[in-house]
Amino acid sequence: MPNDPDSLVDLTNARSEFEASIMIGVLKDRGIPAFTFANAGMTLQWEVAGSLPFRVCVRRDDLDSAREALREARSESVDIDWKQVEVGSLPDAAQKQLDDEPRPFVLEWLTRWGLAVVAFAMALWAVWVATGRLV
Repeated sequence: MPNDPDSLVDLTNARSEFEASIMIGVLKDRGIPAFTFANAGMTLQWEVAGSLPFRVCVRRDDLDSAREALREARSESVDIDWKQVEVGSLPDAAQKQLDDEPRPFVLEWLTRWGLAVVAFAMALWAVWVATGRLV
Protein backbone atom coordinates (compact mmCIF):
# COMPACT_ATOMS: atom_id res chain seq x y z
CA MET A 1 0.00 0.00 0.00
CA PRO A 2 2.63 2.59 -0.94
CA ASN A 3 -0.03 4.96 -2.36
CA ASP A 4 -2.40 4.85 0.61
CA PRO A 5 -3.88 8.38 0.87
CA ASP A 6 -3.96 8.16 4.68
CA SER A 7 -0.29 7.27 5.16
CA LEU A 8 2.03 9.93 6.58
CA VAL A 9 4.63 11.48 4.32
CA ASP A 10 7.31 14.06 5.02
CA LEU A 11 6.24 17.55 4.05
CA THR A 12 9.43 19.30 5.13
CA ASN A 13 12.11 19.43 7.79
CA ALA A 14 12.63 22.11 10.42
CA ARG A 15 15.78 23.38 12.09
CA SER A 16 14.25 23.26 15.56
CA GLU A 17 11.26 21.89 17.40
CA PHE A 18 9.93 25.44 17.70
CA GLU A 19 10.01 25.94 13.94
CA ALA A 20 8.31 22.59 13.42
CA SER A 21 5.56 23.45 15.90
CA ILE A 22 4.95 26.78 14.14
CA MET A 23 4.49 24.92 10.84
CA ILE A 24 2.14 22.44 12.52
CA GLY A 25 0.09 25.34 13.92
CA VAL A 26 -0.17 27.00 10.50
CA LEU A 27 -1.33 23.75 8.91
CA LYS A 28 -3.85 22.95 11.65
CA ASP A 29 -5.28 26.49 11.41
CA ARG A 30 -6.01 25.75 7.75
CA GLY A 31 -7.68 22.43 8.60
CA ILE A 32 -4.79 20.18 7.57
CA PRO A 33 -3.84 17.54 10.15
CA ALA A 34 -0.08 17.59 10.62
CA PHE A 35 2.41 15.92 12.93
CA THR A 36 6.02 16.41 13.93
CA PHE A 37 8.50 13.80 15.00
CA ALA A 38 11.17 15.57 16.99
CA ASN A 39 12.21 13.05 19.62
CA ALA A 40 15.39 12.02 17.83
CA GLY A 41 16.50 15.61 17.58
CA MET A 42 15.81 16.30 21.24
CA THR A 43 17.62 13.25 22.59
CA LEU A 44 20.46 12.79 20.12
CA GLN A 45 21.35 16.37 19.21
CA TRP A 46 25.07 15.73 19.10
CA GLU A 47 24.64 12.90 16.59
CA VAL A 48 22.00 14.29 14.26
CA ALA A 49 22.61 18.02 14.45
CA GLY A 50 23.30 18.34 10.73
CA SER A 51 20.51 16.09 9.51
CA LEU A 52 17.48 18.30 10.26
CA PRO A 53 15.78 15.72 12.48
CA PHE A 54 12.57 17.69 13.08
CA ARG A 55 10.24 16.22 10.48
CA VAL A 56 6.85 17.73 9.64
CA CYS A 57 4.49 15.09 8.26
CA VAL A 58 1.03 15.19 6.69
CA ARG A 59 -1.30 12.65 5.11
CA ARG A 60 -0.35 11.79 1.54
CA ASP A 61 -3.75 13.09 0.40
CA ASP A 62 -3.05 16.52 2.02
CA LEU A 63 0.50 16.93 0.72
CA ASP A 64 -0.22 19.42 -2.09
CA SER A 65 -2.60 21.54 -0.02
CA ALA A 66 -0.10 21.55 2.87
CA ARG A 67 2.68 22.78 0.59
CA GLU A 68 0.42 25.53 -0.68
CA ALA A 69 -0.63 26.48 2.86
CA LEU A 70 2.99 26.86 3.98
CA ARG A 71 3.80 28.84 0.84
CA GLU A 72 0.87 31.20 1.55
CA ALA A 73 1.86 31.57 5.21
CA ARG A 74 5.40 32.51 4.25
CA SER A 75 4.18 35.10 1.75
CA GLU A 76 1.81 36.59 4.36
CA SER A 77 4.45 36.84 7.05
CA VAL A 78 5.87 40.23 7.93
CA ASP A 79 9.58 40.94 7.88
CA ILE A 80 10.47 43.47 10.56
CA ASP A 81 13.32 45.92 10.12
CA TRP A 82 14.40 46.19 13.76
CA LYS A 83 16.46 49.30 13.03
CA GLN A 84 13.24 51.21 12.45
CA VAL A 85 11.45 49.97 15.59
CA GLU A 86 11.27 52.46 18.45
CA VAL A 87 11.69 50.46 21.65
CA GLY A 88 11.56 53.43 24.00
CA SER A 89 13.71 53.93 27.04
CA LEU A 90 13.76 52.66 30.58
CA PRO A 91 11.88 54.57 33.25
CA ASP A 92 14.15 56.83 35.31
CA ALA A 93 13.88 54.61 38.40
CA ALA A 94 14.98 51.50 36.47
CA GLN A 95 17.85 53.33 34.78
CA LYS A 96 19.04 54.68 38.15
CA GLN A 97 18.94 51.18 39.62
CA LEU A 98 21.08 49.87 36.75
CA ASP A 99 23.55 52.74 37.13
CA ASP A 100 23.79 52.36 40.92
CA GLU A 101 24.24 48.59 40.85
CA PRO A 102 27.74 47.75 42.11
CA ARG A 103 29.96 45.79 39.79
CA PRO A 104 32.05 43.02 41.30
CA PHE A 105 35.74 43.87 41.55
CA VAL A 106 36.76 40.44 40.32
CA LEU A 107 34.92 40.80 37.01
CA GLU A 108 36.31 44.30 36.51
CA TRP A 109 39.84 43.01 37.11
CA LEU A 110 39.34 40.08 34.72
CA THR A 111 38.09 42.27 31.92
CA ARG A 112 41.03 44.62 32.25
CA TRP A 113 43.91 42.28 33.04
CA GLY A 114 42.67 38.73 32.36
CA LEU A 115 44.05 38.42 28.85
CA ALA A 116 47.42 39.86 29.86
CA VAL A 117 47.71 37.44 32.79
CA VAL A 118 46.84 34.47 30.58
CA ALA A 119 49.35 35.52 27.91
CA PHE A 120 52.08 35.99 30.54
CA ALA A 121 51.34 32.56 32.05
CA MET A 122 51.53 30.91 28.61
CA ALA A 123 54.85 32.61 27.85
CA LEU A 124 56.23 31.54 31.23
CA TRP A 125 55.11 27.96 30.64
CA ALA A 126 56.70 27.95 27.14
CA VAL A 127 60.02 29.13 28.59
CA TRP A 128 59.82 26.50 31.31
CA VAL A 129 59.19 23.73 28.75
CA ALA A 130 61.97 25.00 26.47
CA THR A 131 64.55 24.91 29.28
CA GLY A 132 63.56 21.35 30.14
CA ARG A 133 62.56 22.06 33.73
CA LEU A 134 59.07 20.63 33.27
CA VAL A 135 58.95 16.95 34.12
